[in-house]
Amino acid sequence: MQERRIEPRLLCSELVEIHWKDRSGRARRRVANLEDISLSGICLQVEQGVPEETLVTMRYGDGELIGVVRY
Repeated sequence: MQERRIEPRLLCSELVEIHWKDRSGRARRRVANLEDISLSGICLQVEQGVPEETLVTMRYGDGELIGVVRY
């Protein structure tokens, strides 16, 4: 896969939970493996894909990050 990030990645391996709404508006959630993180984004590995341009919330411990699926 072509590298798309401009900042360096920090490698990690952590299980996190992601939440989003599907096209019908139904709330969905899935466990994902956080592979790496940078200032411009994160790489999550999931068993079934989440469509591009979907707004997702990643929850971990006491925090959360919100972003959009790019690829």
